[in-house]
Amino acid sequence: MSSNNGEQGTATKNVVLPSPVLTVDEHTSNVVTNVADISKHQGRTRSFPHERGIWASYVFVDYSDSDGWIEMQNECKTVLNSATSLDFVPIERMHLSLTKTFTIRHHNITPFVENLRDQLNGHRRFRLEFSGLQVYVNEERTRTFVGVRVAEESYGTLNELVTSVDECLAEYKLPLFYADRSFHVSILWCLGDREAEVRKELPAITTVFERVYEEEYCDISEIVKKLWFKCGNKMFHFNLI
Repeated sequence: MSSNNGEQGTATKNVVLPSPVLTVDEHTSNVVTNVADISKHQGRTRSFPHERGIWASYVFVDYSDSDGWIEMQNECKTVLNSATSLDFVPIERMHLSLTKTFTIRHHNITPFVENLRDQLNGHRRFRLEFSGLQVYVNEERTRTFVGVRVAEESYGTLNELVTSVDECLAEYKLPLFYADRSFHVSILWCLGDREAEVRKELPAITTVFERVYEEEYCDISEIVKKLWFKCGNKMFHFNLI
């Protein structure tokens, strides 16, 4: 995600833009050309067209099953929805990404997982420190996020993990992680590029972060014992030593 400033997107009402026309031949017969109903996805749009046999995937640290994270998410949502006209939605699976979202073909999943397991072998458990909130916008600038920043003193461990994962990605000619990294856990999102509006509310929600982080430190900064790989509807985990 990018945190660069940009112009606020123009709002539209009840308009569904069609996907680009895809040329279908014997090599692309699995491409789904139907226009997706974005109302089924809370207004979100795909970053790439859906194709049968190709799975959207990413590697991450899971923070979804944590009372401390859920409390912070709920309290920040209450403040933002009260202070703005924006409709903030909780992130369903709060996580810290160690890759970009990439696509992989079904027949490559098993060897990729085995390769990834080899690359992660020997990595130790760790604890992350967090240092505040930030506003992020996705690369397409179609959604705005509120995220909890990882403290810079915790970057060393994460950079080592990214290096190992990137080696696996490179073997499959998949996109590597960002060179300019901003490790964070997104907790809320809203539609559109609303960065400027949300930044105005950072002081209020930062107060929430500081209080909840102090009260729930052991839960929010719990020791990370495993990493996860989500591939379509499949989940794989990798235990750390």
